[in-house]
Amino acid sequence: MIDLRSDTVTKPTPAMRRAMFEAEVGDDVYREDPTVNRLEERAAEIAGKAAALFVPTGTMGNTIGIKLLTEHGQEVVCDSRAHILDYELSMVAWFSGCVVRAIPTVRGLLSADEVIRNIRPLSPNSAATGAVAVEQTHNMGGGTVYPVRTLCEIYDAAHQRGVRDHMDGARIFGCSGHSRA
Repeated sequence: MIDLRSDTVTKPTPAMRRAMFEAEVGDDVYREDPTVNRLEERAAEIAGKAAALFVPTGTMGNTIGIKLLTEHGQEVVCDSRAHILDYELSMVAWFSGCVVRAIPTVRGLLSADEVIRNIRPLSPNSAATGAVAVEQTHNMGGGTVYPVRTLCEIYDAAHQRGVRDHMDGARIFGCSGHSRA
């Protein structure tokens, strides 16, 4: 059985430890670390993106992602037990200046209908929704995996309303079939 609750419960195999020990290294600031460069290129390829950025923690990745997708004073819609709300030092508020609209879900999975109901336009009484965040797999949902169809429905609903999307993908490779890539 593969445990998808958290990236922190996984243990490196002897082969993984050997690969880390033998990894070719260099200065990543100057893009001279061939291992980081290959990792970023491979991650971009797997995700179907033009580029990827290696960051040392999931919190850092989520913090950067939310900051880039939102404007100060906006809301971020997410599950009520999402990492960006409960486990990341309130970085959404502190660093991005956003508030979270937490939606209670079953096993951590939002639906497009819930997202539509909770997206707010800017008004004299409320902050506009800037982003919808999902967690794949959902840690506090017991490792629940979002079906691709559900993700597409959520993203389509958000995009049709001018709202961006963010995925906390700390455990995404464990559920994608690329864990050994």
